[in-house]
Amino acid sequence: MRAGRVAGVQLVLNNWFLAMIALFSLAGLAGKVLLVFAAVLWHEVGHAITAALLGLKVREIELLPFGGVARIDGLYSAGNHKEAIIAAAGPLSSLVLAALASPGLQSSVWSEQTRFFIEVNVTLAVFNMLPALLLDGGRIVRAWLAAFVSYEQATMLMSVTTKTITVLAIVYIGLQFAVNGTLHITLAVAAVFLYVAAQRELGVVRYRTMNVLARKKSHLSQRGVMPTVHFTALAATPAKEVIELFRPDHYGVVLVLDEQFKSCGLITETEVWEALPLKGISARIGEFLY
Repeated sequence: MRAGRVAGVQLVLNNWFLAMIALFSLAGLAGKVLLVFAAVLWHEVGHAITAALLGLKVREIELLPFGGVARIDGLYSAGNHKEAIIAAAGPLSSLVLAALASPGLQSSVWSEQTRFFIEVNVTLAVFNMLPALLLDGGRIVRAWLAAFVSYEQATMLMSVTTKTITVLAIVYIGLQFAVNGTLHITLAVAAVFLYVAAQRELGVVRYRTMNVLARKKSHLSQRGVMPTVHFTALAATPAKEVIELFRPDHYGVVLVLDEQFKSCGLITETEVWEALPLKGISARIGEFLY
């Protein structure tokens, strides 16, 4: 549900978030709903402010049950370091807000509400640091992995990790229910949400790879220059192995050599991607020269 714009940024309330608010309200905890809303919104504002400071435009903020998503134009082509910094800003913001609220514990009137507010913010910070997509911890780990493997491979690895975490959570919920008769509804919702989110990330990762290339071409057209990294590959090397070297924060140029280590020619990242549908991912990189 769209809830209006704040400073030009569209605010969206996810259906899962609305369901959580409804559950709190039905339980007679309407006051605490506002505290949860404020904590989650602050968490996402931390992402948004950090992104703006790094020169990126925040288009939309969607509030989810255990954090949210700040949709930032050009995030996936901004580089792994920026993505990790923006991701880390959310949990850090939540911890800062918890610390700022702590003096309220001394109040005889607001101590209970303050304690709840602090617990919500600490829970947001800790939960979001789990190495799972689309949580901040998962984004940080993916950004780190993307320095060693392709962005698509990093996403696949994090998707497997996320699904493993959700399975373990479901097993834990089942054991708790069998032994104590306790059903952790919130944890069950979180597990389902994470599984769905991980599956969705796999569905869009290839689109993002092509979007990164489009932004690189746009950057070059507008500014005429950008950081470039040169690679050297034998003509017999599969294109897949070369593509895995390309990164969002630089433009790739490949020097292709024959078996005698003599130059066959240069090929740019753009030429590789554009020829890929015709040549295929398993074709030798030397074939892309012709």
